[in-house]
Amino acid sequence: MKDLKKIKSALISVYHKDKLDTIVKKLDQLGVQIYSTGGTQSFIESIGTQVTAVESLTSYPSILGGRVKTLHPKVFGGILNRRDNEGDQKQIAEYEIPEIDLVIVDLYPFEETVASGASEQDIIEKIDIGGIALIRAAAKNFNDVIIVSSRNQYDDFIQLLNEKNGESSLDDRKAFARKAFATSSHYDSAIFNYFNEGITETNRVSLNDGHVLRYGENPHQSATFYKFDNADSQTTLANAEVLQGKALSYNNLLDADASWKAASDAYHAVTHLDNKVAVSVIKHLNPCGLAVTNDILQSLELAWAGDPISAYGSIICFTDTVTADVANWFGKKFVEIIIAPEFTPEALEIFSKKKNLRLLVTPIKAETTGEKLYRSISGGMLVQDEDEGMDQEFKNVTKIQFDNNKLNLAKFGITACKHLKSNAIALVTENSDGSFWLTGAGMGQPNRLDSLRQLTIPRFNLKEGITIEDSVLISDAFFPFRDSIEAANEYGVKYIVEPGGSIRDDEVIEACDEFGIAMLFTGRRHFKH
Repeated sequence: MKDLKKIKSALISVYHKDKLDTIVKKLDQLGVQIYSTGGTQSFIESIGTQVTAVESLTSYPSILGGRVKTLHPKVFGGILNRRDNEGDQKQIAEYEIPEIDLVIVDLYPFEETVASGASEQDIIEKIDIGGIALIRAAAKNFNDVIIVSSRNQYDDFIQLLNEKNGESSLDDRKAFARKAFATSSHYDSAIFNYFNEGITETNRVSLNDGHVLRYGENPHQSATFYKFDNADSQTTLANAEVLQGKALSYNNLLDADASWKAASDAYHAVTHLDNKVAVSVIKHLNPCGLAVTNDILQSLELAWAGDPISAYGSIICFTDTVTADVANWFGKKFVEIIIAPEFTPEALEIFSKKKNLRLLVTPIKAETTGEKLYRSISGGMLVQDEDEGMDQEFKNVTKIQFDNNKLNLAKFGITACKHLKSNAIALVTENSDGSFWLTGAGMGQPNRLDSLRQLTIPRFNLKEGITIEDSVLISDAFFPFRDSIEAANEYGVKYIVEPGGSIRDDEVIEACDEFGIAMLFTGRRHFKH
């Protein structure tokens, strides 16, 4: 092929040395002249391969504590000269610059150093200068030079060397150049984000190593899952280990994340139980069941009973170890995914008979993470803080005093409600043993009255052995009119919690006073679109 180029000389300067010996020995076998620096040079010499120090090429030693090693015209001229350009060839001959056909560079581990909690001085020293310049130079001159910009590319490069005996096509070089610019742009994004310190008018998001999913929201839509590179140092749903089951789809991951967050938040919201276990049942991003008790089976049964019809094909998350008793409970019930911090071997054996059921293992979410949420619109992206923390203050605004014994239930209810799509109404109930559960949920309606009348109350009325008078009704935002209070009164509601803030708050409070309903204002809205 006309565009085939043979590797005759190489510059190698890497931080990580694993698998480098295989490449070096193959290059030596092919008769390639190798240039190197510092620790890489010592490594190459240690495996018995001849190498020329870059210092002998530039006539300058490594200076400034290693900050300057390769930044020299004889290095960059060797990389950037165009082999088919007469002027370039005259100049490299005049200045005795050797051509360099291959560059292998592995950048300093900046992100790993930040994640380790190192000092700012140590972090700054891990900002690579020469390496990033070498990558860009070699990638720019892909017509003549091949660039290996990460140890993640070593296997692909070894395969190329073996298959083509030290030669590369233009397509090969261009493919490595594409990866090189991905490496450099991601590296610069990581450095920028470190310096940015949460300033929001400028943002950099770098996504690598995408995993193609079964499909998107519908089978005719393609979809890809990307994990943030800093996610490995955090407890996130993206790091969940998949133990079994068919491949995950776009919808599966969205629902799994919603289930994990709802169960985790409910766990943190309940503080009066000693050995608490939270269980969430999610369908189409909404909790159709949520419960916290001192017994995992009881939590599961109450969460499932929240809306047993919708629970079919749901995603379920536990905040404690799933045992054989729990696994047996599912029997012939169909669910898509079960998430837990751990599964016992006996539980795994039982679940193994459900070949399509996915089992995900991940610890519960921290109470606060400071994580950002990203969402695209046509032609742009929205970024916001996660809706975390439950530090709202309760203000009794009615003549009837809100029962202090129901404040913990109210906190649980706010947590359940904030995970429902707006306009959201939740009814939560406390059992005699102090356990809490979601007994009615209305969500995703264009008005709050429909959420209450058409969804929340009908679902509550399906339950036996509980009374609406002892339950607490939660609204994710203020009631704009007294009509919702009138509807709540029709069904016997006696406790309501809402943020307040409407221009008609006085009318709403007056309606509560009229019907003998106790109401709390929280001052904090929890919309979820």
